[in-house]
Amino acid sequence: MGKDKKRTVIIAAVLVFVIAAAAVAVAVAGNYFRKEKPSDDGKQSDGGQTMSAVYLKKDDGSSLFVNLEAGYPFTGTIPEGELYDEDGKKITEQELDNGDVVSICGNGIMAESYPAQYHGITKIERTEQTNQKYIQEYAHYLDELFIEKDPSQLPYLNVCYTDELASVAVMIPEALSCTWTYEEDGESRTAATDAPHILQTEPTEVTKLSEPLTMELQFDEKPDSAAVLAWEDSLLGQYQDGALSIPEGTDVEVKKNENGNYEFTAQPGYVYLVQGQWENGTVDYGFRVPAK
Repeated sequence: MGKDKKRTVIIAAVLVFVIAAAAVAVAVAGNYFRKEKPSDDGKQSDGGQTMSAVYLKKDDGSSLFVNLEAGYPFTGTIPEGELYDEDGKKITEQELDNGDVVSICGNGIMAESYPAQYHGITKIERTEQTNQKYIQEYAHYLDELFIEKDPSQLPYLNVCYTDELASVAVMIPEALSCTWTYEEDGESRTAATDAPHILQTEPTEVTKLSEPLTMELQFDEKPDSAAVLAWEDSLLGQYQDGALSIPEGTDVEVKKNENGNYEFTAQPGYVYLVQGQWENGTVDYGFRVPAK
């Protein structure tokens, strides 16, 4: 079996695992975090819902939380100025150690991804330091979720939004095109793809909209910059034979949010092309947001 075929088999196996794990995590998280129903594992407070979790961190700085009631992993942004120790004194994220048990307050809404993503954290208070039992029980999540990437593997993109029902993260399954330079076996290699125009494809549907909605672009590796182009989705499928000249896309305003991720306002009935720029090169992703 050739090297490329081996890589394809490995990637396919990893994807099967991730998809299966994601399905389980989404099902579990869905039972505990819904806007219309308070979580059973969290107590109600004036500031929202609270839950108990353990904070896990690798030597390279990668970190996540594990819900101690349901046992599932999730990531979340630690709110600036709202992290406290056992005595109520403000501390920094750097002062949190592997195995620290914390009480997390927030809106209780988990984005449906794997690991789950908690965007609505408002306050974190440490209740116990370095619990070895929880480290031994849940440290496997760090090894499973923070695997050293193949240098040729492209960054992936989740498109995230919050509507009246829940917070959702939709994974864009594959890039449209790329120019990606990486080092392998001491040699510099470049992967380049010449893909069809986005209007000649069947882009992933993120959601249907009846009015504009803010969408966040979450890459597993944050790009140096990101740009977004838009076309009306009624143009899809009209340029398959190449006889017609494909119109240029409209530039969409993109800005960084408080989490350091790029976001833009999606309009109903449009197709979007996202171009991320990294030190290694550029990668294009496509999706559509039909009108409801």
